[in-house]
Amino acid sequence: MKQPVSCESILVGDQIPPREFGPLTIVDTVRWAGLQENWQHLHYDRDHVRQHNGLWTFIASGAYRQALLVRMLTDWIGPRGWVKKLSVRHTYSTFEGDIMRFSARIIEKSADSSPQSIVCDLEGTNQDNRQILIGRCTLLLPPRV
Repeated sequence: MKQPVSCESILVGDQIPPREFGPLTIVDTVRWAGLQENWQHLHYDRDHVRQHNGLWTFIASGAYRQALLVRMLTDWIGPRGWVKKLSVRHTYSTFEGDIMRFSARIIEKSADSSPQSIVCDLEGTNQDNRQILIGRCTLLLPPRV
């Protein structure tokens, strides 16, 4: 069983274990569009985006990419931790076939406050190392038991 994250073992500058997802498929985007009730052709219709958007294929929704980013964070902090704050800016699209790689670096750590928290800079890149998103989050670490 994975040991819970503890503030004592975390240092400013540490990296949260990165995660990789993909390649992006039409099944991924159609499932997510259905979940969100987001019927924009941009997320599943290759012919439509070629004709009307000037793209070669469909793209992932920003919310889908954010969900994968949050999955990386919550997998690390565990079920008793919390994502308190999240701010993300999308910088480039994720296209069919792309890989999404997410990483986080700790830039602040609370002193002796309860609950203990950390602030992280976030980044997402694709298989070509092109940045797809940047952001920042505050995580509340699980209480010690």
